[in-house]
This record gives sequence, structure tokens and C-alpha cells, in this order.
Amino acid sequence: MKNKKMKFSNNKIRLALVVFMVSFTNVNGQKITSKVIYKKKSSTIIDSTKQKTSARIFAKNMSRKMNNLEYTLKFNSKESIFSETSKMSLNKDNNSLAIKLSKLLGGGNGIFYTNRKLNKTYHQKEFQSEVFLIEQEIISDWKLTQEKKIIGKFTCFKATKNDTYVGSSGNLITKNITAWYTTEIPYSYGPLKYNGLPGLILELENDKAIFYATKIDLFKKNMIEIIKKPKKGIKITQKKYDSIVSNLAKDFQKKRLRN
Repeated sequence: MKNKKMKFSNNKIRLALVVFMVSFTNVNGQKITSKVIYKKKSSTIIDSTKQKTSARIFAKNMSRKMNNLEYTLKFNSKESIFSETSKMSLNKDNNSLAIKLSKLLGGGNGIFYTNRKLNKTYHQKEFQSEVFLIEQEIISDWKLTQEKKIIGKFTCFKATKNDTYVGSSGNLITKNITAWYTTEIPYSYGPLKYNGLPGLILELENDKAIFYATKIDLFKKNMIEIIKKPKKGIKITQKKYDSIVSNLAKDFQKKRLRN
């Protein structure tokens, strides 16, 4: 009888330990996150004197669609994730081309994940009907300046850098990136793949668009969740991905010239 009681008692202890370990894992797997909502607008000015009426109307419509786009950055001390959360439909809208181009211009397609411990960013995106998971080292080659401005209630400083990407012709194109970051929120994250500054990026401008913060929720107790790295897709380095895009673009150009 004593042996049965002992076994029962031991089983209860084991069960309690298992429950404790599961609970402990869940609590430690989740962290209080911060959330920033960004909007996007065109960084180019439409010159009505140089465009045909139809082109001008389309450009204005696309600009309006871009203004409706919304992106969310979630982060904690170790990692972040950035993606579009407005989910504008391409099927139910008569202006689906304008929506598609507004999403493409200036970037923002797919999911961007940053891991500070690994010092890497991962971009999950679709290209040529395939899903890719593009890996890139974080390179903090920003040029910091003392120029500043107020965004909301935060004092922000200007930083610039050059970024190179593969253009539609297959050639490398260099564009200037301008970021406004605040040291009052000392976390090195921002829109898209851009990070590595002494504070959070509240505004980011490239050659096509401006991403700007509209709402900031910092480390609220009810904002506890797991930031998950995207797993789906062909794992590839940024250099290899650029090579694929470049070769496809050059092949397309050759075929077009033959025709």
C-alpha cells in the first residue's frame, strides 16, 4: 500500500514538473513587444505640365492608393518583424494595377525579419511564382549627422547611406537612403531591412517612397507575443538572389532585342 502511495506521489510530482516546465517555456518564449504603425507616400512630385492627362490621372490614383497602405513593425530587444498589414485587395478593386504598383514602389512587399544576435536580416518575398527567403548580413554603414527635426514628440536625427540593388535592366543601381531616427527609443530597428542606427527609425525615404510612423506603442504589458522568423521559401543569400534577378533581366532584354 505504501509503495502504491509512493508511486502515486512520484507521478504527481513528475506531472507537476512537466506542467511547470511547459508553463515556464511558454512564458519565456513570449516577450513584451513594441509596435509601430507606418504609412507610405510617394517621394516624387508629379509634374502636370510634362505628363499626358491619362498618365497624370493614373499617377495621382496610384499615389492615393499608396497613402492607404499601412505597415507594422513589431520588436523586442533581440528581434523585429516588418510587414504590410493593410491588405488591400488586388481582385475586388477596379484599380488593381494602381494598387500593385503602389505596393511595389519604394519597397514593402513581403516580410522583413531582423535578428540582432545573429546580425542578419531575412526577407521573405515572391518572385517569378517562387517564394524566397533572402538572408543578408547587417552592415551599419550609415553616415550620421547632427541635423535634427521633431517627429511627434520625439527629437530625431538624420542619417544617410547608399544602397545598391538590381534594376529592371539587370544593372546595379545605387540609391540614396535617408533615415530619421530617435535615440529616445534606443532600439536599432526600422522599416524594411533598414536598421543599425543608435535608435528607432521613425521616417525612412528612398528614391520612390517615404515610410513614416503614425502610431507608436512601447512595451505595454498586454502586448506579449512571439516574434517568429519566416521559414517558408528557398533559402538564399542576397548576393545570389541579385545574381538570379540580374541574369533573368538580361535574358529578357536579349529576347526582346531579337524580336
